[in-house]
Amino acid sequence: MALEWGLEWQQCYVDALLETDASNLVARVAIAERVILSRVEELCLISGEEEEWQAIEDAIKGLAVLRSEILKSRIGIKKDRRPDVVKPRISAS
Repeated sequence: MALEWGLEWQQCYVDALLETDASNLVARVAIAERVILSRVEELCLISGEEEEWQAIEDAIKGLAVLRSEILKSRIGIKKDRRPDVVKPRISAS
């Protein structure tokens, strides 16, 4: 049986992959993960669906890469920001 396209988890996954606004990306990834988990729970109750299981595995790996990139970008932002350093005054004695 061919994998049907248009399942909710697939759309949420594609939405996360195509998100270009960094402020929305974290939410898109979280939504996709939640919807995929819901579908996994459904699939546990039925037999077959090997193609969909493989597609879900691939999507989970893709979301892990996105999460990794989000983390890297946030670490990079923190590295680029330098805190204001206040030097102590040396008294003239």
